[in-house]
Amino acid sequence: MSFLGRAGKWLQAATSRQRLDREMREELDAHLAQATSRFLARGMSEREARQAARREFGHFGSIEQSGREARGAQWITGVGDDLRHASRYFARTPLSSITIVLTLALGIGFGSAGFSVLNGLLYRPAPGVPDDPQLVKIQGRANVRPYARKLSWEELKAYAAQIRTFSSVVGWSAKGVVVDPRIRDRGVISAHAIFVTPNYFRTLDTKFFAGRVFEQSRFDQLSPPELTAIVSYEFARSLDGVDAGALIGRTIAVNGTSITVIGITTPRFNGPVQSGDARTIWLPLSTWETLTGDRHLFSNPDVAVFEALARLQPGVTIADAMPAVRLVASRVRPTASTPDVPGERRTYTGGPETPANLLLTAELVRLRGMMRVQGPYRSELAPEIAIFTTIALLILLVCTTTVNSLLLGAATARRYEIGVRLALGASRWRVVRQLVTEIAILAVLGGLLGMYAFGAMVHVVEVAQDGFDVTPNGTTIIFTVVYALFTATLCGLSPALHATRTALSEVLKESAVTATSRTRLQRVFVVAQIAIAQPLIVSLGAALAFLAQDLRASSHAALREHLIVVSLDTYSGDNFSRPDPTPRLIERLSALPGVTAVVPRPAFGILRVSALPDVPGADSIVNIEADLHYVVPEFLDAVDAPIVLGRGFVAADSLLEIPPLILGDSLARQLFPAGAVGQRVRAVVMPEQRLMQMEVVGVARAGIGGAYMFESDAPMAFAPRRGTRGGALLIRTRGAAEPMLPLIRSTVLLEAPSFPISRLTTMSLFDAEQRDELRGIGAAGLGSGAIALLLAAIGLYAMLAVAVGQRRREIGVRIAVGARRDQVVGMFFMTGLRTALLGLLIGLPFSAVALRMVGAQLQMTVGSLAVVAIIIMSCLVLVAAFASWLPARRAATVDPSLVLRSE
Repeated sequence: MSFLGRAGKWLQAATSRQRLDREMREELDAHLAQATSRFLARGMSEREARQAARREFGHFGSIEQSGREARGAQWITGVGDDLRHASRYFARTPLSSITIVLTLALGIGFGSAGFSVLNGLLYRPAPGVPDDPQLVKIQGRANVRPYARKLSWEELKAYAAQIRTFSSVVGWSAKGVVVDPRIRDRGVISAHAIFVTPNYFRTLDTKFFAGRVFEQSRFDQLSPPELTAIVSYEFARSLDGVDAGALIGRTIAVNGTSITVIGITTPRFNGPVQSGDARTIWLPLSTWETLTGDRHLFSNPDVAVFEALARLQPGVTIADAMPAVRLVASRVRPTASTPDVPGERRTYTGGPETPANLLLTAELVRLRGMMRVQGPYRSELAPEIAIFTTIALLILLVCTTTVNSLLLGAATARRYEIGVRLALGASRWRVVRQLVTEIAILAVLGGLLGMYAFGAMVHVVEVAQDGFDVTPNGTTIIFTVVYALFTATLCGLSPALHATRTALSEVLKESAVTATSRTRLQRVFVVAQIAIAQPLIVSLGAALAFLAQDLRASSHAALREHLIVVSLDTYSGDNFSRPDPTPRLIERLSALPGVTAVVPRPAFGILRVSALPDVPGADSIVNIEADLHYVVPEFLDAVDAPIVLGRGFVAADSLLEIPPLILGDSLARQLFPAGAVGQRVRAVVMPEQRLMQMEVVGVARAGIGGAYMFESDAPMAFAPRRGTRGGALLIRTRGAAEPMLPLIRSTVLLEAPSFPISRLTTMSLFDAEQRDELRGIGAAGLGSGAIALLLAAIGLYAMLAVAVGQRRREIGVRIAVGARRDQVVGMFFMTGLRTALLGLLIGLPFSAVALRMVGAQLQMTVGSLAVVAIIIMSCLVLVAAFASWLPARRAATVDPSLVLRSE
């Protein structure tokens, strides 16, 4: 139906309602005239007869309203009237309305933004990928393990042969490559290469920022190699001095081979399966052998490295296609399966390691959501979703109790208006609907405001940059509106019912007793609000205290200004087969003027140590988890970490049957109070979980971990490092390190041109970046805690302010008969303080549980948590006292003569 047609029907309905109202009014006037004539016949005057007829007939407005409701379909007019009355009320109370909108923006906005994130993670396609139900992911499965498995080229071709099921099938395999953009002084770059079948972009039907797709188009077109590439928009923008569009037609080197860039994808497009790597380059599968040197990918059925998607034929559903997919998977040899297990790559070869009951299958999944966590992996999100939902509900409860308190106060202030409307014939349901409509409007406005505010925040966080579309969309708006209406009902129904249950006669009496009874519900809301807000504020306070520890100045600040960290990518492309560049770099960098030491940066692990029971002076009960650092012998001298007992490492230590160990002095004191050197410990090395015995050969000065990575209070231990490969070096300079960065960079580019530099920075700059990030987190936490505290103060203030307004007559009488003003202030002040303390007492057990959980996660001591709790509780009491004092002070300004005169 056209817009004009709908408008005509609305106009016709409105005209019909006006005609019916006019006819009803004429009928009522006729009845009133008959009743008046009857009373005139009894000898009354005309004025008396008309008044008697009106009394007998009842209130015209009530009768007309009942008639309209009986007629049906009057809700449209009623909603219009409610909106009009609501807008007038908002204009009269702008401050209160804005406060409610902002409060609900916090509660509803946080929940809707979280919904937007979860909806984006689980149910939306990746950015740049159309939400097409015909696009499906072919997910390989194995019955012995719940993980997804990769596909072999033979299996991929078998799926492509199902032309009655699929109109096209796409396969791809990812591999790290080294890209030389051929920009002066830029050096080589690590990139995430995706080798795709030539029909990849045509099947996905994605848009391009610039350029075109591959010339090759057939699924199995593997020769001749098409030496072209399509790069991501973010990768193109990251190349220094190059505009994204200007990269089209340029030649770059990938693993040493010249490749021509022919296309740039749209911003944030990273493929159908989220990888989180902005530096992505797509290459035709025909270039695989040329760029990687691997000749077995297409000939060996035991090599399974492909992922696949397909486009269903028109009219074919996932259920229709599943039998063909399972049939193809069942024909695959189990020896060709390589389950994609985190941290493990194993090819079943049919030997004793192959499970006897190994069966392969596959399934089709809509091309949207977190494709990497389909099936069993999706359960890993359950704890995160539960935690977020709990936090969202707590924030919503804090906000709703605040709004409940404000609405109850506003409804109490409007008791005369509500009482008069009820006396004039308005039904209780009609007034309740009006009050709920007002809060519903504010809730929707607050929800939309909060959705876009929080939506802007989640769009810039890491998850938005990880290849997921989490921005608010139409589904989020619908959720927000429904969520807001639910919140409005939760907030407004109780105050509305409470405000409309009192008759006009009781309203006009206004005594202290009725005022106290009216504020009882509001006091319950305030107590609940403080009890709920308390664990949130306490948890935030503990997290902020933990961040404050990390923000403190490093005890090795002077040393860190002389340290440089340089990391090379030694695994991308064919770099793993190249000779280790670390020894050559150590030699060349050590010869630079101003460099005093160059050592491989430690490798990290976790050591669970305990003293052996047969060691004299050892406490067998002690069992401590420590940071384990694998270091070369020269490392401790390079970072000014003197050996205070025993000896340092020597080159032969890595060959000993019982590995040597150097303990930090704090760890040595805990394990061996009588002396650590020469003692043995039982150790479990993580993540390998190897159980071994180690002999303590030395004790080093405590806290040296902060000299080369980050400040840490954890116990530390050191073991000898075997080999130097890893590409991470620690360089110590004689003067300030930052001016030497260009020289270090040019030397590395000269000596290791094939190895991309993944990090080159000074430790002081690293500290500054970490502290900026922590300050941002701390500011967000501090702001959240301040908002929660402000909401609690608003609820308490609103309760007392309404009580003062209700009890003005009582206050005036008290002052008139001799009560001092400080007694009046004390009366209301103690009322508010008692309410706050009751809320704190009720919330105390929940705060204790929250502190215990946060402390366990952050490894904070009981003493630190107790200090945080005392400080937060004191702040809550002070804020509650201030919120109670303001309205109590206003109560003392009541003029008895003015109050009694108004009576």
